[in-house]
Amino acid sequence: MNDWTPQAVIAIYAAIISTVAITIQVRNYFASGVRLHLSLISDGVVIGGGPEFDEKDLIILTVTNRGTAPTMITNMTVLEYKSFWQRVRNKSSQRAVIPNPQLKGYPPNTPSELPPAKNWTGVIRKKGPDVANLTTGVWYVGVSANTRNRPYLTRIPKLKDKSSS
Repeated sequence: MNDWTPQAVIAIYAAIISTVAITIQVRNYFASGVRLHLSLISDGVVIGGGPEFDEKDLIILTVTNRGTAPTMITNMTVLEYKSFWQRVRNKSSQRAVIPNPQLKGYPPNTPSELPPAKNWTGVIRKKGPDVANLTTGVWYVGVSANTRNRPYLTRIPKLKDKSSS
C-alpha cells in the first residue's frame, strides 16, 4: 500500500504547484483594477506657502489608487447617513457636492485622472453659516469615480472636546 513510485511523487508535486498557481491567479484577479483607499484629516490646518495660503478648519481627504488601473475622479461629495440601513441602501438624508475641493492657490482638481500608485487630495472648508456641523459622526465624505456607480466613502469622525483634555 505504501509504494511511492516516481509517478505518484510527480503527480502530488504537480497538484501542489497547480493549486498554488490557481490561488495566485484568483488573488491577482481580485487585486487588479481600481482600488481606492481614502484617508481623512478631520480637523486639518494648512501652513506654508505664505500667509495668504494658510487655512484652518479644513477636512482634508487623500485618495490613493492602490489598484492596477487608472480612474477618473469626477467629484467630491458629503453625505449624511443617520442609520446603518441608510448607509447600506445608499439612501442619504442630506447630500452635497463640493465643486472646488482644492487648496488656495492650486488649480481645480476635478475632474482629474488618478493613475495607479498616485494620490489625489480634496479639501472641505468648515466655515460659514450654510455649512452643517460635519463632525457629529453621521457624515461621510467621499469621491465619485467613473469606474463605480456608488461613491467611495469614509466616515468623518466625531470630534472630541478639546477643553476636557
